[in-house]
Parts: sequence; C-alpha cells; structure tokens
Amino acid sequence: MQPFNIKINNSNIHGLKKGSGGDVVIALHGWLDNSNSFFPMLNKVQPSQTWYCIDFVGHGLSSWKSDDAHYYFVDYIDDVYQFINTLGVKKVHLVGHSMGAMVAGIFASCFSDYVKSVSFIEGIGCVTTPSEAVCEQLKSAVLNRARLKNKKSRIYKSKALIYEARSQTTDLDDELIALLMDRNIKPVNDGFVLTTDPKLKNHSGFRFDEAQCIGAIKDLSAPCQLILGNEGYSFVKQNLAKYISYYSNLSVINVDGGHHCHMQSSELCFEHIHAFMVQSGAC
Repeated sequence: MQPFNIKINNSNIHGLKKGSGGDVVIALHGWLDNSNSFFPMLNKVQPSQTWYCIDFVGHGLSSWKSDDAHYYFVDYIDDVYQFINTLGVKKVHLVGHSMGAMVAGIFASCFSDYVKSVSFIEGIGCVTTPSEAVCEQLKSAVLNRARLKNKKSRIYKSKALIYEARSQTTDLDDELIALLMDRNIKPVNDGFVLTTDPKLKNHSGFRFDEAQCIGAIKDLSAPCQLILGNEGYSFVKQNLAKYISYYSNLSVINVDGGHHCHMQSSELCFEHIHAFMVQSGAC
C-alpha cells in the first residue's frame, strides 16, 4: 500500500493506493473510519487494477474543514467528483462501506457516466429525515454545534485506551481495532489524540427525506451489489427492505461478520467484489 495526498476543494485528501493498472477503483470508508478499513481486503489486487482508498475530509490523515465550516453528506459527493477529475480518469468502480456506500450510491446516481460498477458494503440508500421533521433536525444541529464549539479534544494517556473505547462500539477483534484506529491517532505532548474532527459528531443540519432518496436511487443505472454481514447492522437490512424495489440492477450477498465484514471476511469480500466487476463487463 502506497500513501498518497491529493489537494481538492482546498483540502488535502490523504489515502492509500494499491496497484498500478488502468482499471481504477475508488474505495470510500464509513463514518469516523479511514482508508485502513480496506487494508485487509487488498492482498490480491489484480495487475489490471489500481485501488485508491481515501480518507474523507475530517477523517484519518486528511484535512479538517475550517472552524467556521461544517460537514454535510452532499459535500462528500463533490469531493469524490473532484478526486476522480484530478486523477484524470474517465470511469471508475466505486466500493463503499456504510456512509461511504451511501456516498457511492448518490454519486453514481448523479454522475452515471463516471461509474462502471458500485459495490455497497453494509450500507444502502440514505439516512433520511421525514419532511415534517426538517425544522426539528436543523434546530438540533444548531444547538449541538453551540455545545461542541469550545469543546477541547480529549487527550488519552495511551493508544490502548483509544482501542478500548472503540471496542465498546464494534465487534472487531483487537488486531483489527488497532489497524483501523492507528490511522485516527496522533501523538501529542501528554499522550494521544484522535485525528478525526470532533465536528463530525455534530448532528446533521440537513438530510434527504424518503422521497428524495427514492428519486436518487431510481437514477442509479450502474450495476450494483450489496454485501451484508450476517451480524451486521439492522438498519442496513431495514433500508434494503425499504428500497430494494427501486434499484434496477442490484444483487445481494451475505458473508460472515458484522458491520465491518470487509475487514472480518476480507478475502471473501474481495473475491465477491472482483467477480462482480468482471461479471458486469466493466473489468
């Protein structure tokens, strides 16, 4: 895996690159994760492929937004657009996990000419807010911003304490937690702090409603597959049941593991993704 750093939209986008082939794959991680989440999957990257696993803005080693700016889901769509154009490639495969899967889906709907195939991992559709709750959503976001505005980053005495904190919210084993979190940690004088921007935990000021989500799905023409962990998040399965009828070209696969099944069943997930790219005639 080779590190890279590409400047787009006044932000430095860091990530990991594997391979040097002409078939480009863009891998998009989940909320509060980073490009290391794809590391276990990429031992068997084909000579024809180049994988770019990015750190979204505010995550991993990438830049944070300025103090007066906030994080909106739709901005990640723009980042992916700018990233692909900066690479100078015409069409790519998209692989997205969790939030990254949702970004991949919306991007593919908006920019179908750029996309050969989409592989969703434990993420489908969008996180939505009912239209009648728009004001409540925005009010919560504004109040939450005010509470977090002057909150200082927590300093941990050791990496082990960060690993332990992450273990409370995941079913990953200790080795995979360390792999994932090491890219989200930096040393300071008194210990270690997270490199993820605290503002990522602010409530979303805006979300699509269900009708908008369905409208976006209906515009998705690229071949799609969804990989689900047998012990994955229930809301992903709920979204699948809610939206599956609106996808024109979606296959679903189950593998062992939880929400991070691409780390836990990494070899099998890669085999499914590569086979899907070949099957779709795009690889």
